[in-house]
Amino acid sequence: MTRQIISTDRAPQPAGSYSQAVRFGDTLYVAGTCPFELGSKRVLHPGDTAAQTRLVLEYIAAILEEAGTSLDRVLKVTAYLDDLDQFAAYDGEYAKFFPVAPPARSTVEIGKFPAGMRVEIECIAAL
Repeated sequence: MTRQIISTDRAPQPAGSYSQAVRFGDTLYVAGTCPFELGSKRVLHPGDTAAQTRLVLEYIAAILEEAGTSLDRVLKVTAYLDDLDQFAAYDGEYAKFFPVAPPARSTVEIGKFPAGMRVEIECIAAL
């Protein structure tokens, strides 16, 4: 099997030494995606967990589309929140993107994000 790098300008470009997504065989691994303004590292919707969740999942949908798949083929999601007390706001938006048979998911509280950032999400999807 060969490894293929997937990239789209419809989602934030990597902030470090990683790819937006990597295809290996029939699986796509999407890197942690953040609520950054396209073309900059400015956090959009500072402090708004719901809006940031929605934006990040829209970015992930664009990455998946670039790879030839979609949200309904997502198998596993890992989400990082700056405050698990915001879980309901995050989960409410998340559920809109996965209304039927949602993927497996882990949600983890982390200690530090850039100022105003509440959410980062990564996933694994079938192609």
